[in-house]
Amino acid sequence: MRARIALGIVTIVAVAACSPVDTDSEPITTRPEPVTTTAPTTTLPLVAGCPDEGEFVEDGTIASFDQDQSDSSVIGQISWRADEACETFTFSFVTSEGAPATTPPTVTAAYVEGVPVIRVTVDADQTIITDQLVETGLIDRLYVVRSLEGGSFIDLHLAAPAQARIHVDGSPARVTLDLQPGIVEYPIAATASDIVVLVTPLDTGVVTPTIEVTGYARTFESNVMIIATAGDQLVAEINTTAAGGLETWGEFRARVVLPPGEVSLFVGDENAEDGGLEGVTISLTVR
Repeated sequence: MRARIALGIVTIVAVAACSPVDTDSEPITTRPEPVTTTAPTTTLPLVAGCPDEGEFVEDGTIASFDQDQSDSSVIGQISWRADEACETFTFSFVTSEGAPATTPPTVTAAYVEGVPVIRVTVDADQTIITDQLVETGLIDRLYVVRSLEGGSFIDLHLAAPAQARIHVDGSPARVTLDLQPGIVEYPIAATASDIVVLVTPLDTGVVTPTIEVTGYARTFESNVMIIATAGDQLVAEINTTAAGGLETWGEFRARVVLPPGEVSLFVGDENAEDGGLEGVTISLTVR
């Protein structure tokens, strides 16, 4: 039985082909296939399992590629293709003038520790897209985030255990991530809303009194509020700043000290219209 194929891309690509005309036969009239324009997609070659070249890993650093000089300043097209045995994500780059880049940027790919997220960090300051719903067998959604250290990273949130490998190409510049089913299970996904994605800690987690609150936000003036309560008591309140703004996701990090016991943690911002809190809330057990 032929495997069910899922295809995706986040920019439109138009392909035209011409054929010689046979003047000795009757003309043949053809009708073009209908094209859907509500969601920018295109057809990519089908895959029947990942190619044999390259080793897959399921923890820690996947790969790292250094590049002294690169014309890749913008993350451009992101496309993917998938079958039951392999999913391939391709990240293409363009120059600051909008032309296809020829030299890939410095790239590092790794699993975020303890979280169902693969992070591809690239030395590119701008992006054409900010996030995309994927919903393949292995990936739920991806986010493109401006990093606090400069450059950007692409977070792929896993929908199921996955092994990964990565390689880069030039002329045109692109990064390719191959995924195949893995065995490492995660207890829960990262918590997300329209303005905040909380990567760590995970909801219902058991934590130490000092925690690192990390994620990305799209809030007014990049403000991020972190509020911890135990019952009706306020036990911690911190304001920090994300690297981006309303036009893109920006990374944030903050260290928070919590008392032992059950704690509710809110991460977000005040709503500009009514002053209410807007974001995500998780429950933690502090040991």
